Amino acid sequence: MSFALIFRLISASLLLFVTCVNAAGTTTQKKEEMRGLPNVSPRSQITSGSWDIFVDALAWYASEQTSAVWADIIKIGSNTSSFTPQDFTFNWDFGFRLGAGRNLEYDQWDTQLYWTRFHTEAHQSKRVFPEFIPIFGSVLVTQEIRPEFFAGSLSNDTAQSAHIRWALLYDMIDWELGRSYWISQGVLLRPFIGLKGGWIDQSINLKYENLIIASAPTDNSAKEHVKNNFWGVGPVGGVNTKWKLRNFRTHFPSLFGDFSAATLWGTWACSDVYNETTGKKVSVHTKKSTLGALMLRGFVGAGWDVDLKEGREHFAARLGYEMQLWVNQLRLSTSQLIRLHGDLTLQGLTFDVRFDF
Repeated sequence: MSFALIFRLISASLLLFVTCVNAAGTTTQKKEEMRGLPNVSPRSQITSGSWDIFVDALAWYASEQTSAVWADIIKIGSNTSSFTPQDFTFNWDFGFRLGAGRNLEYDQWDTQLYWTRFHTEAHQSKRVFPEFIPIFGSVLVTQEIRPEFFAGSLSNDTAQSAHIRWALLYDMIDWELGRSYWISQGVLLRPFIGLKGGWIDQSINLKYENLIIASAPTDNSAKEHVKNNFWGVGPVGGVNTKWKLRNFRTHFPSLFGDFSAATLWGTWACSDVYNETTGKKVSVHTKKSTLGALMLRGFVGAGWDVDLKEGREHFAARLGYEMQLWVNQLRLSTSQLIRLHGDLTLQGLTFDVRFDF
């Protein structure tokens, strides 16, 4: 056997070995890519350009109790005295979220536009039964209700009964640009960015009856109207997650967790007007505040998905707990002329139904 023939056999063997290694590496790489699915969208090309619509039913509860003190009950006894601030509690109420979106052909992005509306109010009444005791030419009032908001406090009036109606109107519009993809065979992510804008208006109406003026009981009454109105717009971003539990042919249950944050450039308009039946009027008008507003949102729960018409249409229903935190949303002036910085929390159950077609 010549040297040239041996060289050719060795070269052919090396070439065959390299070819097999490359083929094995390519197969392993494909298996690893299929295992991770790092950039595969859950949409097929047949659904590119399709639409979706969704509606949410909201059963939420609003709270601002940590700073929403509207009156004080003062009791003066022979040996003890007490000062009791009065706050209130919102009731559970209902709202909705309506939206629509489109699946874009470019890189399988999607865009969503939706409106969230939640209106609620709280009522509370208080009444005291004071004694008017003459002491050294003056009168000692054993119980009275003192207004907490600044205009009512400036009037120097107190009352024997008071009623409050606190209304909160939340209307917010969101636009999102996102992209869904599988990071494994059972976990889906959808990061998104967008814009959030809208209004959170709070209107407070108070009525004071049987006023105590200069320590003397009267039949006079007064009304006070306070407002804390906010509007703003700014960027929002977050991620939606879905964790597929099991496949039942075209059906599958899942767990989900959606999280987002927004920073809005907002304006607060606050005012406070007190009117007494005798003609006395006290007005407090503060300058508008133009500041940043921070919102944090979380929505977690369980869902059920159904593929229809060989994947060309899709139906999904989700039920979960949603919470929104609006930092420093309440900015009214109290009797000490110190602005409140109360956080607004909206939380409760959200039932979401979506249809892709």
